[in-house]
Amino acid sequence: MAGFRVVEIPRNQMVLWSVKLDDVVPSDHPVRHVAFLLESEPMAETFRAWESEYVLLEGKPPYHPRDLTGLYLYGMMNRIRSSRQLEQACHNRVDVIWLMSGQTPDHSTIAGFVGTHGKRLRSLFRDVLQVAIHAGLVKLEHVAVDGTKIEADAGRGSVRGEATIREDLTRIDKQIAALEQEWEANEVREAGLFGEEVPWVPSRSETVPERRSKLERQQKRLRKALATIGRRREEVVSGSEPKAIDSVTDPDSRVMRDKEGRRKPNYNAQVATDLTQGMLVANAVNDQAEDSGLLTPMVEQVESHCGRKPPEVSADSQYNTGPELEAMEKAGVVAYLPDHGQPSESRPGQEARAEALAAAQAGQTLTEAQWEALPKDGQGRIEKAAFRYDAEADVYRCPMGQALDFVRNSQKDQKGGTVIRAQYGECPACATCPRAGMCCGNPQKGRMVNRDQYEEHRERLRAGMKTEEGRSRYRLRRPLVEPRFGHIKRGLGIRRFMRRGLEAARTEWSLVCTVVNVGILLRHWSEVIQVL
Repeated sequence: MAGFRVVEIPRNQMVLWSVKLDDVVPSDHPVRHVAFLLESEPMAETFRAWESEYVLLEGKPPYHPRDLTGLYLYGMMNRIRSSRQLEQACHNRVDVIWLMSGQTPDHSTIAGFVGTHGKRLRSLFRDVLQVAIHAGLVKLEHVAVDGTKIEADAGRGSVRGEATIREDLTRIDKQIAALEQEWEANEVREAGLFGEEVPWVPSRSETVPERRSKLERQQKRLRKALATIGRRREEVVSGSEPKAIDSVTDPDSRVMRDKEGRRKPNYNAQVATDLTQGMLVANAVNDQAEDSGLLTPMVEQVESHCGRKPPEVSADSQYNTGPELEAMEKAGVVAYLPDHGQPSESRPGQEARAEALAAAQAGQTLTEAQWEALPKDGQGRIEKAAFRYDAEADVYRCPMGQALDFVRNSQKDQKGGTVIRAQYGECPACATCPRAGMCCGNPQKGRMVNRDQYEEHRERLRAGMKTEEGRSRYRLRRPLVEPRFGHIKRGLGIRRFMRRGLEAARTEWSLVCTVVNVGILLRHWSEVIQVL
């Protein structure tokens, strides 16, 4: 047809391809940089130690761990994650063929590599990070910590209640016992009929051992789900117990609510991001629904990977707990966190709220608008933040200027340890106060305010966050962490783990974070090549 482009190479025309495989891939192709990085001296020690784990004197020679590692990392960089997709890429993609030097491992070999060498694969994160440190891409001037929910390899339909799990386990126990009896009866009957030689064998999927093996796998998952429910119940020091449910597909996962409000089996994936070039300097995966208590482990991991602690760290309000603030001060790390339960970013009315709190803390007479702007709790009462502590007199003063005297001490066991609280209240003026309705549950009993052993740490944090420097340093958090999660979920397509179990999820998340860091190294290859 006239006017259309004529094909350049007809399908029946003979074609002469490159003589060498090395000629197929351009000199500046990213796959060359990935291969160069894995073959460089900073990575050599890891792979030498890795090689010692292989038995090379019998059987078919195994694939070198460097080759399968490169296949996983490069595949993930190109949104190729499953073992079958990686197997196909070894046959169909020229860049992957070049990377593997023509080797074509099958999907079972590729999948088994991660399951067998998870610990070694996690160590690659540190090796890549060391390259970035030597290249000057990590300076630890400021580190931002945050977490995100990643779906487990289990659907919402796999979630069962404790009673249902016990019923299923009892049923499977009975089925296994029945299969054992059937197997024994078959053995006796067949021995009597045929002796040692059986003239027929049923298909593998129908044999009693296969059916039993399948039931035993289900039995193991159900028992693990019950153990997980029990462990989480024991971990609760105070407050309501967690709901007695778990996934029977991946018992290590936990039903959590994500940002879209959906409740499904998830893992809580954590990262710590360095300010200089956005390198990830720590990563973790756990089954905690909240981020409280996770700041200190992340800072300790940064120190382990980089050789020193960051001088300052920022995180959102979920990380703001008394024990964490105390730990940060003892470690000499300046923390920038908003008050627990408060929005991490500014919202409508935030300025009016801050102005009202400042006036209350200064002991000024509040206007009607300021009274309305004071933060309220879930019961509509003025929050404790509006009360001012007078250390010299050891009393709390309410926004009306009345003194709440010390009443008693109490203690309560919580996740971070025992909290010792001093209670202030029993103010007679509460009974006749015109603002009692928005302050006291029962004006006759008056308002009670608690002060624990971590309150001084919170006060120093609030004072620092009120300064211009504190606000500016905290504002570094969002542009550091959020783009990384965006790249992971949209760029790399990582919204769901492909392997089950907490250890497998940790390995997969470590590989994801390693891929993010490798991508940053490639963008700064001119600096990186000088230290390799």
